[in-house]
Amino acid sequence: MEFFSCQKPEIYRCYAYGRLSRKDQKTRRDSDESNSIKNQRDLIHEYIGRHPYLELCMEGYDDNYSGTNFDRPHFQEMMRAIEEGKINCIVVKDLSRFGREHVDVGKYLRQFTSQNIRFIAILDIYDNIKETSSDHLVVSMKNLFNDNYCRDTSIKIRSHLDVRRRSGKFIGSFAAYGYRKDPEDKNHLLIDDEAAAVVQDIFAWKIDGMSNQAIADQLNQLGILSPMEYKQAKGVNYGSGYKVHAKALWSSVTVRRILTSVVYLGIMEQGKRTTPNYKVKREIQRPQEEWMRVEGTHDPIVSREDFDLVARLLMLDTRATPGGKTVYPLAGLLYCGDCRSSMARKPQKIDGQTYQYYVCGGHKSDAQKCSTHTTRAEMLEQAVLESLNFHIQSVKEMRQALEAISRRPAQKLEVSKLNRRVDTLQRELEKARETKDNLYRLYAQGEIDLEDFRNFKRIFEQDCQKAEQAIEAQQAQLDAILNSGSPTSPWIEYFQQFGQVDELTRGFAVKMIDQVNVFEGGYIEIVFRYHTEYERTRQFIELHAHASELKEAG
Repeated sequence: MEFFSCQKPEIYRCYAYGRLSRKDQKTRRDSDESNSIKNQRDLIHEYIGRHPYLELCMEGYDDNYSGTNFDRPHFQEMMRAIEEGKINCIVVKDLSRFGREHVDVGKYLRQFTSQNIRFIAILDIYDNIKETSSDHLVVSMKNLFNDNYCRDTSIKIRSHLDVRRRSGKFIGSFAAYGYRKDPEDKNHLLIDDEAAAVVQDIFAWKIDGMSNQAIADQLNQLGILSPMEYKQAKGVNYGSGYKVHAKALWSSVTVRRILTSVVYLGIMEQGKRTTPNYKVKREIQRPQEEWMRVEGTHDPIVSREDFDLVARLLMLDTRATPGGKTVYPLAGLLYCGDCRSSMARKPQKIDGQTYQYYVCGGHKSDAQKCSTHTTRAEMLEQAVLESLNFHIQSVKEMRQALEAISRRPAQKLEVSKLNRRVDTLQRELEKARETKDNLYRLYAQGEIDLEDFRNFKRIFEQDCQKAEQAIEAQQAQLDAILNSGSPTSPWIEYFQQFGQVDELTRGFAVKMIDQVNVFEGGYIEIVFRYHTEYERTRQFIELHAHASELKEAG
């Protein structure tokens, strides 16, 4: 007699899970839709429909999520459903759709088995309740292949992106504030006129003496949208972890980031951060020498002059005036001429009136180090203003002298000490070369032996080398003077743009002055910008004036 069991097979409550990464979308062929979310869903639904003991209870598909990271919304939903007892079976298209990190995939499969959770990978013909030792080996190998696929893909993508970065292509989801992506080429930046005007204002305000925080406050008071809010207002899906208010505001950090970004000079600087490998998503800072920097990739928003000036201002230790937004005109530019300490501004009351004085910072910290060098601020600033206007006038006169020199016939400009030195050295070099050539002839004719030939050859080669080095040094000195001798030299044009200065403002001071040294006794030394070029030009003019005198005397 046969006995038949009346117990019904267990009904498995299934979660249909699928995944598609951005890499999968980019690498698959147009005709190969096997990994699409729709195909995965259809395949799983058809499989469950053919098996009466499988019941579809829940489903979820993570689109644009990497298989190496299990922090996916629907994956986490599936794990919670297991904990809550809502499902006891997982059905996926294949193991790669579940995950590509072989260690974690193996961990989850062991966990499912221990929890009596059935796991089915349809195309891999894997079912953990029917698993044999050979199945376990096959699954392990497939997980390794899936993991290796991720590694190879990551290496190829990284290499491809680095090649594009080195060629100056913009690689990023969002353009820097002040720019927008070119509609015809997403790897090229175009100026966004509205935001670019704000960037230019930020640089101008910094030059005028405003602190980074004061600039941020000014922007917020004017109702100008911060970079994040501006992008969102333009319809860009942009978010940031720095947002702590309902509406992101300008901050000193944001302002400094703009003031120090070389993107506004038309320079593409990328590859500053990276991840150690395809498994670790935590970003690390790359060494600066590994950054990819390409100049002239897009139009600049600020000039090199203003950018370099702001970079210098950011290094100065300055404070805003009490109750004001800007710093004093000479803040950070004043130094004691004797001990080289910075000068400190100090108020002093005399007969009920408050006057501002500058005193030596070295004396303030250590009275034995230096004397006070006390200088009244108003008188010092007036002296600097007068010197500044005198310097501008001097540059104007230099330009007139250079224009006069440039109109002279070339033969009247041939006499100079440097030119004579170069000519003499050239003759010495030619003589040494000629002697060396004669040496070869004498050796070939047997008039000198090999040992003498080698000794003389070494001596003449040393003479030639010394003459060439001397010519190079003299020519470099001559070029330096001649390069400053044009009436349209950039540094001359720089000073010419200001004309007469009626008031010593912060903007004028930092644009024209590198440093002011105050010595004991009231002597003031002002180091203007382009002082090296100024001296070279002065020497150039004096050289030609002396040459003209010699010409007339001869």
